[in-house]
Amino acid sequence: MVTSIAIAFVVGTAVTAGWLRLVSRLTGTKRIPASDLFIITGLCSALALFPRAGWILAIIFMALLTSRVEQLDPWPEVVLMVGGSAFLWLFMSAAVMSILS
Repeated sequence: MVTSIAIAFVVGTAVTAGWLRLVSRLTGTKRIPASDLFIITGLCSALALFPRAGWILAIIFMALLTSRVEQLDPWPEVVLMVGGSAFLWLFMSAAVMSILS
């Protein structure tokens, strides 16, 4: 059980980091440093694994961190980053729940 949660966290962090890097390349914004990228995605992926309100908190934190810390424009960068990440976290949470049940 703990192993599946750890795997979901690592995979969720890696996939979310890849998504954020892809969005920053596609929109032509400044490149997010790798250290900031993994701190943001690690924190938000960990929050997203909490039941019920976890992924909502992760969405709020990611929107705040990407817009304030990285100083990105709300549209389209932050909206695409948060929207895609929310979908990924929802998918990862469903995968973890199906493994645990």
